[in-house]
Amino acid sequence: MRKIILPVTLGLAHGVSDCSAGLILGSLSNSISIYGVGSMVLLYNVLAFGAQPLAGLLTDKLKNPRLAVLTGLFLMAAAVIMYFINPFAAVLFAGLASAVFHVGGGALALCSTPDRSSGAGLFSAPGVAGLAIGGYLAVSEIFPAAVLIALLSALAVFIFALKIPVLPYNAPRSENEFEKHDFIMLVLLLAIALRSAVWNIFQHIEQGEITNIILISISAAGGKIIGGYAGDLIGWRRYSFSALIIAVPLLILGESSIYFLLPGIALLQSVTPVMVTALYRNMKKLPATSAGLSFGLAIAAGGLPFVSSDFSAEEYSSPLIISGVLVLTAVLIYVSIQRKVTKVNA
Repeated sequence: MRKIILPVTLGLAHGVSDCSAGLILGSLSNSISIYGVGSMVLLYNVLAFGAQPLAGLLTDKLKNPRLAVLTGLFLMAAAVIMYFINPFAAVLFAGLASAVFHVGGGALALCSTPDRSSGAGLFSAPGVAGLAIGGYLAVSEIFPAAVLIALLSALAVFIFALKIPVLPYNAPRSENEFEKHDFIMLVLLLAIALRSAVWNIFQHIEQGEITNIILISISAAGGKIIGGYAGDLIGWRRYSFSALIIAVPLLILGESSIYFLLPGIALLQSVTPVMVTALYRNMKKLPATSAGLSFGLAIAAGGLPFVSSDFSAEEYSSPLIISGVLVLTAVLIYVSIQRKVTKVNA
């Protein structure tokens, strides 16, 4: 039970941090022109996702992921304050805060449940729900700055007081440990990017439907928590492959009914903690960097098609494309997650 206190707390902080970022981005149209909003959102994405690998490397160099978490939370609190002074500075602070917090929080969550994916699930689940809540507050023209700052500060103090797990920085390492796992890492990153692309398609399709977005976010969050524990229970390979294959018909039918879409999204997102933890297993000395590659670079790569003005989510949501991408993702995960991991966790 003690092992999950830290990842649960980090998950709550993740939700509040992403809620703050979503609120800031969603409220930009109230203070700047619609033409400037697109540039601001792009800036945030570049910093929040693209900068994560660099933030992860720096965090691992300093060997202090908790410092990264605390820095991220206080930067996000500063971003909330800066929204009323300078929207550009607010977006800048929010992007940097997200990058630093994700790698630090991801590293601590991974280390708190070594060789288990439950910690990654508990940490990552509240993020998407937080973004949805932040977007909803922005649409409703509600900006509870004082509440968010108080929550971010209180969570930072609580995380500072918590005992952190043993970190892997001083563990012995073989000479070619990193090199021999390069292929596995690349395949896993590709799988994460492909899964993220499918997730982005359905997010775009439901854009503007606030109720559906919230329901989808809740399904995604629940899927991550359940997937983390289910992967540990029945084996990472077996669970990931089965979840993605079952998700295919549900997501296809989900175009016509939200009742199929919600469990499909839950299954799609449920493999996230398994993939993140499997990547970390191959970068044992670099927990923050592995979190940055998983939560940042690979997700950013999965969103690249969506920066094009010519992109049509409806066009790419055809059954053939969705099926092909998810089957390919399932195969890549099955190949890249070593068989011994499945045996350990089966």
